[in-house]
Amino acid sequence: MCAQLDNVLMLKVFRRPSVLSNLSTSGLRRLGTVFAIALLGMTAVSQSSVAASVSASMTTEEQEFAELVATTRPWLQPRNALTQNEHSLGVQTLSIEMDERKKNKHLRRARVYQFNYNTQQSRLILIDLDSRQLAATKRIDSVHLPLNEQEIAAARAMVEQDGDIMAALNLEQQSRHLAPLSDLSTVDVKASIFEPADSTHVCAIERCALLSLFDQSRTVFSEEPLVNLQRLTVSTLQQSL
Repeated sequence: MCAQLDNVLMLKVFRRPSVLSNLSTSGLRRLGTVFAIALLGMTAVSQSSVAASVSASMTTEEQEFAELVATTRPWLQPRNALTQNEHSLGVQTLSIEMDERKKNKHLRRARVYQFNYNTQQSRLILIDLDSRQLAATKRIDSVHLPLNEQEIAAARAMVEQDGDIMAALNLEQQSRHLAPLSDLSTVDVKASIFEPADSTHVCAIERCALLSLFDQSRTVFSEEPLVNLQRLTVSTLQQSL
């Protein structure tokens, strides 16, 4: 805005040279004062915007508190496990974020999304960060929430332990005259939750990770591992369709 104001004033000065020549020294000083006040006003606005942005976000301590509260809350949904044994992934906290509200914007609440592999259920926990109280618990009727880092690491490890898939990947490596793979450490792995369009597909009701793999030349592998995190099984996207 200040730059636009400067340009307008400069244009006026160049179009009317007599204006500048007719200004007294005191007039020039007053003009400089006006510019200084305008600049200070812009700086104040900028600083207050930054402060508001920082205060609206969560601190590390608040994130840890929100996760602790969510993790200690009991699951009220009935058990719907595939087996009676405890699942190795247990309860996963998928994300912690600020609750964006159109009304009552002064309220600071954390949204904690979780998935329970023992009950095959998703939920949302709302926590008031100011009062440090639980605000609400809501069931989510979907298993297709974004993956967290622990789920991605589990999916990678399962693919690395699958001899057939690693052999197929190495055939592609060989065709590109690249060194064989013993694991995925030299491969760029992009993992995402798989939500099939076919409602009869097992991943429509169970949590699955689809891995897209890229070699060092950014060439994508045709083999796309599909990991059923609920059943702890590995196949490929091509095999599952």
